[in-house]
Amino acid sequence: MTGAEGLDDPDDLTRLFAVWAAGSDGGPEVVGKLLDLALNDDTEVQVTGGIAERWDTVSDAAASALVSVLRRHDALDDPRIERAVVDLAVDDGRVGCLLRFLGPDAGKLRRELEASSEERLRLRALHAVHPIDRSVECNHRFLTDPSPLVRLEALRGHSWFDPEDAQRALTDVDPGVRAAAVRKAQWQKTPVFIAAARVETAPQVRNLYVQALVKQPLTDDVVRALLGYLADEGWVGRTAAGRLRLIDSPGVVAAVASRILVVEDEVHLSALADFPHLLEYAPELLEPLHRLRRGATAGELLGALDRLPPWEHQPWEDPADGLDVVQQGRLLHAVLGWAHGVVDSEGLSAWLAAPDDNTAAEWITEHDWFGSGPAAELLHAAVDGDLRRALAVDLGEDLLPLAHLFTARQIRAGLDPLPPRPLSRLLTEGPDRLRVRFTRGRTVVLRLHGSAAVGPRLDPLDMVLHVPCPQCGTPARVGGHPEWKYRDEDRVREFEDGYAATLTGACPACETPARTEVRISVTESRFDGPREVSWDTRS
Repeated sequence: MTGAEGLDDPDDLTRLFAVWAAGSDGGPEVVGKLLDLALNDDTEVQVTGGIAERWDTVSDAAASALVSVLRRHDALDDPRIERAVVDLAVDDGRVGCLLRFLGPDAGKLRRELEASSEERLRLRALHAVHPIDRSVECNHRFLTDPSPLVRLEALRGHSWFDPEDAQRALTDVDPGVRAAAVRKAQWQKTPVFIAAARVETAPQVRNLYVQALVKQPLTDDVVRALLGYLADEGWVGRTAAGRLRLIDSPGVVAAVASRILVVEDEVHLSALADFPHLLEYAPELLEPLHRLRRGATAGELLGALDRLPPWEHQPWEDPADGLDVVQQGRLLHAVLGWAHGVVDSEGLSAWLAAPDDNTAAEWITEHDWFGSGPAAELLHAAVDGDLRRALAVDLGEDLLPLAHLFTARQIRAGLDPLPPRPLSRLLTEGPDRLRVRFTRGRTVVLRLHGSAAVGPRLDPLDMVLHVPCPQCGTPARVGGHPEWKYRDEDRVREFEDGYAATLTGACPACETPARTEVRISVTESRFDGPREVSWDTRS
């Protein structure tokens, strides 16, 4: 059997041996077959076993053998190679592998590919050089490519760049490219990296940023960046909070305190409520935390709240005191942002969305301007730049003054305050509300016959309610675990799961046992998946 014939053998090991032989002794007649194997035969063959086990790929061996034959016969300009390199029907990875085996001899082909208008051909130009072997100048060129796939490939692996390339990559318009840039260890301790982390918006990229930030020394810039991630939901926010526990700073505690006012995840709240120096720098939180304790369901959160000292009334400082004109403007914008979560006003929405105060004044309609009530009062304060007027508007929310106070303390400390969010119902709803804790820490607060949205694949774990003591009338906390009772699948658009629970407890005043029964239902759409929990009955 000749070498050329062995290249067609159906036995993988025989075919591999024939490739090796062709690389050593083959002539121009094997070029076509070796090229076909290099581009199409991905078979892996075990060539040694035992402790020295080794597997070779036929395509890699064929590419190496092909280059040996071409060099031995001075045939590197074979037109079949050039046609294969630009053939879009061929796998990009195999073409890149062939070009890497050609090495410097493929310089002309790589330059032609790089200049192509076809995205895949430019990618092949990158694949032609292993990332660790690419020059800084080469990577710099590809970072300016119009295709995000090409820019992403330029960032993969152990490729190196000039420091100025960090700015371009970390602020790329494509989040996938930015994510790859965040993973580059050479940039993670640069000022550009920290600055980009503070303005990133894509959740998947923020996840990568916080992983890098928590490993860095807690310089002022890193702390400021982490404070921005404190406002994120879930793992990202908890991770940032965990790293910030090492900072003894009134401004950081003010940010944590403002975050407590909006979080509705009891697992997240348990870590924040146990934050070092929290009640030293934010003693005003003591009353709402005691209120939270009365309705908390998670054991970890209850453990943190059980260590609270008794509440004593303390005077609050004026949020506007000590702020210069610029700082007062920042606080005014935040006050209006907090109000926006309480009142429904198109004029207030327009003012907050406007790029500047003049545009905001133009966007406010006459109906909003000449109206009455809190929304109109807030708009007048906004247009006039009157912070104290905005602070004086009573929206009937006990937590809003705390939100203003903690925001002012962040500004006074020279920090960017956490953005306003809707206030947590765990801290604002009264004791006649049923609190239902679901898996993964999510807690909802329900009025009787009321409902609330819940996420997919969340099941109710615990319920807490306050009921009058049957003996003395003192509110008594009762709790229990719901049991699944039924599934109603007869509906056209949705199905429903019903749960019942017997909630028990004792009166804190006279220790008389207290008990009540409640039923809830979880309804899920058959089509688009939204889920809703309802408090149906109480006895």
